Amino acid sequence: MNISTRNHTIAPARKMRGVALVEFAISVPLLLLLLFGGAEFTNFLMSYSILNDAVRDSARYVAGQALAGQTGVVVLTGPLTTAAQNLVVYGNIGGSGARLLRGLNTGQVTVTADVANGNINVSAAYPYQALFAGTLPSFGFGGGVSTALTLNISTTMKAL
Repeated sequence: MNISTRNHTIAPARKMRGVALVEFAISVPLLLLLLFGGAEFTNFLMSYSILNDAVRDSARYVAGQALAGQTGVVVLTGPLTTAAQNLVVYGNIGGSGARLLRGLNTGQVTVTADVANGNINVSAAYPYQALFAGTLPSFGFGGGVSTALTLNISTTMKAL
C-alpha cells in the first residue's frame, strides 16, 4: 500500500506582502462603526435614564404637594407646575444650576392632573442630543445612520 503525501508548503514571504494591510483596511471601518455605535447607544441609555429619573422625581414631588388640605381635591397651581418643570430640567425646584440634559427646557415638560381619579401626570418630550451631530458615520458602508429621536417619558402617580 503506497500512501502518497502531498508536500504542503507555506507561501513565500514575498507573495504575502501587503495582505496584513488589506485585512486592516477591510476591518477598520467595521470596527470603528461598532465602536461609535456602542458609544452612541451608551449616551442614549444615559440620557433616557436621567430623563426618566427626573420625571419620576417631579411626579413624586407634585403628588405630595397637590392635594388641597383635607378636601382630597387635586389642585395644580402655577408655582407648583413651575417647580415640577424645574425639577425635571434642573434637578431642583428653584430652577438654578446646570440643566440635567443638554437642550432640555421647561417648555418640553407638561404637568396635568386627573381630578376625578386624583392622579398627577408629568411627561417630557426631549429631542435626543446625539454625540455625532445627528448622524452615525457609516465609514463607507452606505449612508449615515440617523440618530434623530424624541424621548417621550411619562409618569402618573396618585396624589397623597
